[in-house]
Formats: sequence, structure tokens, C-alpha cells
Amino acid sequence: MPALATSRKRTTTFDSKLLHLLGAAARVFAGDGFDRASMRRIAAEAEVSLAGIYHYVASKDELLYWIQLHTFDSLCRGLDRCLEGVAEPRERLAAAVRNHVGHFGAHMAELKVCARELETLKGEAYRDVYEVRRSYFEAVHAIVKELQLESGVGLDPWLATANLFGLLNWVYQWYDPRRSRVSLDDLAAHQTALFLDGYVGASSGRGDRGRA
Repeated sequence: MPALATSRKRTTTFDSKLLHLLGAAARVFAGDGFDRASMRRIAAEAEVSLAGIYHYVASKDELLYWIQLHTFDSLCRGLDRCLEGVAEPRERLAAAVRNHVGHFGAHMAELKVCARELETLKGEAYRDVYEVRRSYFEAVHAIVKELQLESGVGLDPWLATANLFGLLNWVYQWYDPRRSRVSLDDLAAHQTALFLDGYVGASSGRGDRGRA
């Protein structure tokens, strides 16, 4: 899947301008909420005319569609890159967490929008995004299943994966990468150790195994 698929003829300029618009829309949706956000407010945030927005998208719903589709597609492509040449399951899990935390550390507004508005899209738009979300979940789920086979742990790998994403995605409620004394790399290492070894295991000295 390309970074941005569109029915219009794609050009580099078109994509870069649309990405700029999506970033502005994500900040407005994250701050005001999707329902309260207006196209005029998004135009002001993007520093473009209201008519200029409609050159790229037809509606506020289409902006939400592109934000979510592009976000999950970027996560999938980043995951593929970070797993290249990594064979050991614990290291693969650590790489997946770094990819997720690193991406959303740079795109916190998009994380808020995706976490809050997963069910807002309807019909074909929802199905398109759902398929990319499902592909991303299943890719991480496969790593968790590898860990289960290696360690013999008896927990359900699907539930474990769902809980891992709960841990990762909730950071938008409390973590500000611009102000926190904890770096994104340290945050990813801590979350990896917490998932792999648990709080008690990490505090007894086994947590560093998750800092691959």
C-alpha cells in the first residue's frame, strides 16, 4: 500500500501538502474532539484557505479516514523495517515496541485521534482502516506467539497482545515527549520489560532482558 492512496493523480507536492493538512487536522481533532472540530478551524491550523482544504478532501470525515489509514500503514511499514535481520523473539518484541512508541512520540495527536475515534468511521472507510489495523495487530500478535512457544508461558497470546497495545496506547493520557524527563527509548525499554517480565520480575533484576 502506498503511503497515501488517492483517487486523484498523485504527485510529490500533493502528498506533502496532504500530509501537512492531516497533521493539522489531527492536532485539531485531538484538542477539540472530532465532533466539535470545524473545517474552518482546521484551515486556520494548517494556514491554508478553507477552499484550499477542499482541493484535497471533501469532508471532515475524509480527513479522519486519511489520518487513521496513513497512521496504521506507517506503523506496519515501520514494523517491517525494524524487524529486518532480528530473529530472537524478545528482541523482535522490543523492536516492535520501539517502533510503536517512537512513531507515536513524534505523532502524539495522531495517537489520540486513533485511540478516541476508532469507531467513528463507517462503511467502506471503516473497513479500509480496519484491515490495516488488523494487519498491524496480527503482525505483533505473531511475535507474542513466538514468545509463547519459546518460553512455554500459558497465557492467551491474543489477550496478551491486546493488553500490550493497551499499555502502549494509553501513554497519550500522561506522557508528553516535549516535557518528560523520560526519553522515548527509555519509555520503550521500560514498557518492553514490564510486558516481558512483569513488575516483580523487572524489579528483581530480570527486566534488562527486555531492553534489547
